[in-house]
Amino acid sequence: MKNKIDYVQIIKDKIDIVDMLSRELNLIKAGDNYKALCPFHEEKTPSFTVNTKKQNYVCYGCGKNGDIFSYVMEKYKINFKEALEKLAKDANVKLDATLYNSSKGTYSNSKYYFKVMNDIALYYNSNLKKFLANNNISFLEKKKITDEKIEKYNLGLSDNSDKLEKFLAKMSVSLDYLIENNIFKINKFEKKFDLFTNRIMFPIKDRFENTIAFGGRTLSKEKPKYINSWENRFFKKRMTLYNLPSLNRIKKRSEEVYIVEGYTDVIAMESKGMKAIAPLGTSLSIDQFKLIWKFVNEPTLLMDGDEAGINASSRALDLVLPELQGENSLNFIFLKDGKDPDDIINNSNSDNSFFNLINNKHSFIETLIIFCGAEKQLNSPERIINFKNKIFEKIKFINDRDIRELYRSFILNRIKSISKKQINHFGNSFNSSRKDFYFTNLAKNKKAENFIIRRERSIVSAMLNNLKLLKQNDEILAKVQLSNPELEELRNKIIDIITTEKILRSDDLKYSLLDKGYEIMLKKHFQTKDCIKFDLVEEYAKESSDIKYATETLLNMIEIQDKWYQNKNKSL
Repeated sequence: MKNKIDYVQIIKDKIDIVDMLSRELNLIKAGDNYKALCPFHEEKTPSFTVNTKKQNYVCYGCGKNGDIFSYVMEKYKINFKEALEKLAKDANVKLDATLYNSSKGTYSNSKYYFKVMNDIALYYNSNLKKFLANNNISFLEKKKITDEKIEKYNLGLSDNSDKLEKFLAKMSVSLDYLIENNIFKINKFEKKFDLFTNRIMFPIKDRFENTIAFGGRTLSKEKPKYINSWENRFFKKRMTLYNLPSLNRIKKRSEEVYIVEGYTDVIAMESKGMKAIAPLGTSLSIDQFKLIWKFVNEPTLLMDGDEAGINASSRALDLVLPELQGENSLNFIFLKDGKDPDDIINNSNSDNSFFNLINNKHSFIETLIIFCGAEKQLNSPERIINFKNKIFEKIKFINDRDIRELYRSFILNRIKSISKKQINHFGNSFNSSRKDFYFTNLAKNKKAENFIIRRERSIVSAMLNNLKLLKQNDEILAKVQLSNPELEELRNKIIDIITTEKILRSDDLKYSLLDKGYEIMLKKHFQTKDCIKFDLVEEYAKESSDIKYATETLLNMIEIQDKWYQNKNKSL
């Protein structure tokens, strides 16, 4: 019987923790140890300490600590076995399959496969750079994919399999290996071929940034427009995502991650500072959701606005339903007019369209209600009962009993609310929230000149009286064009204050403005005696208003303002 090999100690002897972490962190010498900003939480002062003698780390800010194995497990959200495999590859330690129980030799072969695929990615990337030196590609121009983006995402250009085979032969990669791993195939005429000819190539990487496959977008009229590499033992479409390594940079489970439909959607979203990933095709698998949930609690699904995208969202809802838990959920954004995120971001005249898109988010339960029946159509007892039966039929598939019962409770309350609304349809139809919609519609239908100053005061009033709304929409509010110089000055000062000062309440903001001498200006434009309590504040501008409703109303106001400003400039 063979003696058990201590692979952990062998790997630790070969990998110095300082050498490993210095590739990712800016380590600063501190006595015998090193310090850095913690990779696991946001901080401004380094509290992450690496002990060279003990070969471990500890963060005095968030409490994370451990050795090289703990670090890899925390960063990539993997188990110990997966960390052992990764670090063994990095240290060139060959794991004994009979002692370690590695799966079917996958470990021993993966490193060579990754090298071959990385060489192919470099080949495609070189092809694209050479072609663009003297030519343009309209697809890249339309998608606003610059040289910097080509470099960041390692994009490439495929030509034909013969040229690729010759290149790989120079790298001593055999044709048999290419066929065995489904990189090439043999057709019915006994001729070898690969999938990709005259296509823009998007490398698909695993969580450790190894290239494992490719997606290709045709530059001709060839169908299908997008194709992915054939699957093999290293690449399973349902087990990975495009741009997966970007999730390694997530520090909080509450961070926003958007699941979009295509490669160019990912690139467009990230150009706006958003984290985005994409399935390899519109059909998401539960394995992909479980992979994302390792990093964040509530990703947001943002499929294209066409029928296929809507159907994909509906399938995703049914797929996720049984898996709902306290830290496993999903939000949804629905696009209109068949558009995709790439269209909106690259073809919009302002950032407002993009931020309108991001803010129009629905929770899982709201989306479930949308798919089970539009509330406007629930105007009879029969329709309400049919809606109740449909949605309860869905809810029963939730495995977590506490979540299931809460959903039942929420839905019953919603049904009671809908029923009460219908019963009192003629008596209570004009509540306070409708006044804002009335004002918005009035502003649309009447001459803009009569409403400009009122609209601009409404926007600034919302900034003064609804701090949560202000902080969630500060970038949009900072850019909206205001015609009144005093209101513009006031808006700019508000943005400056929340950026540079600690503002926890709307009153803090108002007191700061008073300290800076804005009392006369505030009293001139708003109904207020003390500049703290404001009268005649519209419903959406109040701190107590529903944030989703307040955001929709604000963005509607800003959209009207932008249109007015654009028309004004056209007439000059």
